[in-house]
Parts: sequence; structure tokens; C-alpha cells
Amino acid sequence: MKTINIGKENSTFQEILALKNNKTKRFANKKFFVEGVQNIKDAISNNWEISSFIFCSQSKLSAWAKSVLKYAQTCYELTDELMQKLSDKEDVSELLAIVKMKEQPLNIDKLKNPLLLLFDRPSKKGNLGTIIRSADALHVDQIFFTGHSVDIYDHTVITSSMGSFFKVPFKFIEKNEDFEQIIKLLKSKYKNFQIVGTSLQATKFIDECDFKKPTLLLVGNEAKGLSNYYNSIADELAKIDMKENIDSLNVANATSICLYEINRQRKI
Repeated sequence: MKTINIGKENSTFQEILALKNNKTKRFANKKFFVEGVQNIKDAISNNWEISSFIFCSQSKLSAWAKSVLKYAQTCYELTDELMQKLSDKEDVSELLAIVKMKEQPLNIDKLKNPLLLLFDRPSKKGNLGTIIRSADALHVDQIFFTGHSVDIYDHTVITSSMGSFFKVPFKFIEKNEDFEQIIKLLKSKYKNFQIVGTSLQATKFIDECDFKKPTLLLVGNEAKGLSNYYNSIADELAKIDMKENIDSLNVANATSICLYEINRQRKI
């Protein structure tokens, strides 16, 4: 393991900053920025490769931080001022990381009763991260996301997932044809496989659906809901039973409620 000291905003620091803030740089380098103890712990425990750790040269590392340095190929020691510029937290994390992207598995084989989630065109980073966190907590086997969406490797998405980003397989659907191939495979493997979309225009409530069957839940863009394509491909559409004059919920809250209902039914 090589340790490099950075005392000023040189080209190396700018490269690290670009991995945090620039999607193009992230994908060009196949690396992304991670902050937070839980995120780093879950990255390591789920076999994500750590490219480098970053810490303050003026601070004493905890026993835990020292114990994980061996997982990185390179360590960067920064001044406190540079750490402040990198961190999103008022109380700067003792350890930051650069993690390598990896190919995500299509986790639909050999599942007893799959629960899958598709988020159509997510546009808000915090919502996407929160949905990943709820998906992890509520037994989702695979997450799909589609269209012109926020970058799932954005540091805000990862931080708001509280480590769940590294635990739930995810796959970006580039074309409708790719999605149709996945659905064809699922329907061939699982009897009674169903696709349930969420829609404010639905006449059926979410608790009236039968979620004991293998299920793909579709949730839509925060402002526009599901696209016409995903509305048309759903076997049925459902909505949350809410008080009158309430138009909608935050998409992360709504998704969590739907996933909770699915799990409630599956425990009966």
C-alpha cells in the first residue's frame, strides 16, 4: 500500500474532487467517491474493491480506520483544509474512500419468491438513495432504474442509502427491448409472475393486490409518475389509500409504504 501526502490543491486532489462531483469523470475512471463509516464498512463486507482511502494527516485515526487501510491500493493524506473541501459533513469523516465500479449481477435466478423494484427516471438523488435503503430493509432482491435519471454513483445517492447501495444488486435498463427480455425470462422461471405499477389514476388500492406472488413493483418519476410504456406493461395499477385532498406522497415514502405492504402480506 502506497501513501501519498497532499498538502495543496494539486492535480491529484482535483482528480479526487472530480470523482465526487463529475459524472463523466466517474464513468471514465470507473470509480466513485464514498463518505461515511457505514458505507465504507458495507463496501468492504460486500466485496467492492477500494481504490484508495483518504484521511487527514493532522488527525489520529481510530482503531477501526487503521484496520481497514489494508483494503486500499493507495492512501492519501490530506490537510484538514482539503478534507473540509472534500467532505459534505460539518464534522468531517475520519475516512473517505474511492471505490471501483463493478458489474452488477442480474439477481433473478434461483429466487424462491422474487420481489423486484423498478424506479422509472429517478430525478432526485436523495429519493433514489432512500429507496435503495428501503429496498434493502424490505427484502427487495433486485433494483432496476431507467431513462434519463440521476447518476446512481453520485455521492449523495450513496450517502443517503446508508450502506444499502453496496448490498442490493442494481441494473440500469437502457432500452425497452432489454426490459422485455428480462420480463420474458422472469415469466418463464416463475409461475404467476406479476408486474404492479403505482399510479394516482389507479382505481385499486395497494392493499387489494395479491403480493404473495412473484412481483415486480414499478414506481415512477417524482413529478410525472410512470411513463406510458411502463403504465402499459403493468398487469395492474394500484395506489395508496390516503386522506381526501392529499394529491401524492414523496416517492421514497410511497415506495417504502408499498414495499411494507408487500412484506406484510408475505408474512401472513
